[in-house]
Amino acid sequence: MIVQKTILVITGTPATGKTTIARKVAKLAGSTVVIRANDLVRSKRLFSSLSKDGTMIVEMSRLKREILKAIRSSSDSIVVVEGHLLCDIGIDGATAVVIREHLRVLERRMKRRGYAAAKIKKNLVSEALDYCGVNARRHYTSVFEFMGGEAAPRKIAALASGARMKQNSIELLGELTGFTMRKGWNA
Repeated sequence: MIVQKTILVITGTPATGKTTIARKVAKLAGSTVVIRANDLVRSKRLFSSLSKDGTMIVEMSRLKREILKAIRSSSDSIVVVEGHLLCDIGIDGATAVVIREHLRVLERRMKRRGYAAAKIKKNLVSEALDYCGVNARRHYTSVFEFMGGEAAPRKIAALASGARMKQNSIELLGELTGFTMRKGWNA
């Protein structure tokens, strides 16, 4: 008997809460495995080099192959693949979930993680412009956006279990104007 798998890709800007949400979704949905793209990159050494700021330059085609291998080898009926790079990799048959977050929340989380100011700025602009949502729509047929927070795991677990939901976009660009003025950022 062939078991049909539900594949959910959870992506978003760094610090939106993807990992925490993925773990909660797995717990709520049951019979779920979570595959963390960053763990695969590190354990399988799927990067060619490091940039000046220490960021890994990931070999995306190798990462995709490893993700597909992990999905195929899973006996779970629901597979959650989590990572910020996934908006740039299409996983056939997967539903993409983009986790969004308010810029002030992201800034606070990134500072707590020790991100450099330039990296924080880059990620905040990416979030405001919905980089992950825009690119997910290029690579996936079905894309949903959810604000991070307590309600997100419940909604995403319901989606994984087959609940029908309206696809949407979350607009955060307006936050960027006030943010850049407050920070004194130039273009």
